Amino acid sequence: MEKIPPTQEALLQHTLRAVYQAGIWGTSDQCEQKPPTPEGFGWTLESATKTWRPVWSNLPVASQARSEWSSVAGKAPRAEDDAHGKKAQWKCTELCSCQCESLAEK
Repeated sequence: MEKIPPTQEALLQHTLRAVYQAGIWGTSDQCEQKPPTPEGFGWTLESATKTWRPVWSNLPVASQARSEWSSVAGKAPRAEDDAHGKKAQWKCTELCSCQCESLAEK
């Protein structure tokens, strides 16, 4: 799992946090700052502790998604399977159980 690169969703959340921070720095020369709420900028308010926590991704956790794949067909879906790959337009990865040409080219 450590070899899987971050997703575009994780990059989006990181970028939102960077934009929020840059906005605060951009007003640092003002006597009275009124920064916007971090909600929607890659942060979420934890209701129990009233603290802001970073949103790492809105996608399901990979290990949970992998177990869902396994429960569907007894194994990870192949990119060329009609039920999964063609409709979702997935590309093969090292996690795919097929031996298609796209992996041989890598």
